[in-house]
Amino acid sequence: VDYEIQFRFAAEFSINQILGVGGFGIVFEATNTLDKWSYAVKRISVQAVLREETKALEEVQALAKLDHPNIVRYNSTWIEKPPLQWQSVRYEGSFIYIQMQVHDLKLYHISDKYFFQLCNYSLSRWLEENTTPNSRALSRMKSWFKQIVSAVAYIHKNNLIHRDLKPSNILFSDRDHLKLCDLGIATERRSENGEETTLARSNIGTPLYMSPEQRSNSKYGSKTDVFALGLILAELCVVMTTSQ
Repeated sequence: VDYEIQFRFAAEFSINQILGVGGFGIVFEATNTLDKWSYAVKRISVQAVLREETKALEEVQALAKLDHPNIVRYNSTWIEKPPLQWQSVRYEGSFIYIQMQVHDLKLYHISDKYFFQLCNYSLSRWLEENTTPNSRALSRMKSWFKQIVSAVAYIHKNNLIHRDLKPSNILFSDRDHLKLCDLGIATERRSENGEETTLARSNIGTPLYMSPEQRSNSKYGSKTDVFALGLILAELCVVMTTSQ
């Protein structure tokens, strides 16, 4: 698949690898040609409908304002049209780019492995590599889960719903410090007097971690994230996967 991109992204970044591809876009690991730092740059496709483009920009701008020790920091957001040849034969619309700082300049030791670009190491990978009860010390799991809950509570406080909470979207920035990432499909929620007044209605996300209402395309609110948190807690405390 051709992922070559023109304009600002091509001018300012050098692609190192593709970190992930999903229904809402693609995530590149790319080096900024000016500051030489490596970033994750997520490209989200937006159809050529002004209302959809405006809504997507509002949500991404809300994400860029988040500042929490357990959330990957968003550095920059911009929008641009795809190459002209794409518009005629492959795609009509725009691309929204979200630049995130995901790499630390420190060398850490986790699970008998060393990682220079540490934020490539996810909780999902840790769970796969640590399958004995002795590796799941309760005090440590509680500490990790508390960090995850703190990040989600902060997102909800800022009137956002993550909608895709899962271990692979939780990264390590050091041995016991977790960061929530991939808020690219987060959506705004509106509330009055503590009660949600606007509910999402879309079954996007990862099926294994969806709440029943999210999976069935019914209306749902921030509690859909709480459902996913429960599954993550179970995976932390019991040597099993959500699929099991």
